[in-house]
Amino acid sequence: MKVYEHVCNPRVISVTLIAACIAILGLSFASWNKAKSFSLNSEFAENGELKYSIDSCGTKKGTLFIKGWIFNSTYPLEGSLIITAKMSGREFVIPLFTFTRDDVSKIFSRTDAFDNVGFNASINKIFIDYNESAEFNFYIKNNSGNVLKALSYECQQ
Repeated sequence: MKVYEHVCNPRVISVTLIAACIAILGLSFASWNKAKSFSLNSEFAENGELKYSIDSCGTKKGTLFIKGWIFNSTYPLEGSLIITAKMSGREFVIPLFTFTRDDVSKIFSRTDAFDNVGFNASINKIFIDYNESAEFNFYIKNNSGNVLKALSYECQQ
């Protein structure tokens, strides 16, 4: 009877739910932000039509990051962007999200409703073997599954 009363206590239930939420949040962060090896075969794309700008990159508070915008004649209308970091002979996919950049769309007269040319990619240095210099590679994976290397960029810190 006492165990039942203790388990049904609102404080115990609240603390248990809060602890479970924190654990789930931590696990989801770790699974999203872990380093995944990049091993797709790719061809180097002719980048004459590629437009891009790197706004910032480097390390800040234990995080390797790169921010900017990129597009060509097909991306972002078709396919998806993959950003990797190449360090110590290994290449890792960096988790990223894309978003609209009204300033870029306006300058280049892009009229797509969801013109997600902006990107922000980052990974915690806990998950990678980082040696202060990284080469970022940008790949565009088209709807057919073909992967084209669009750009290599070395961050100047």
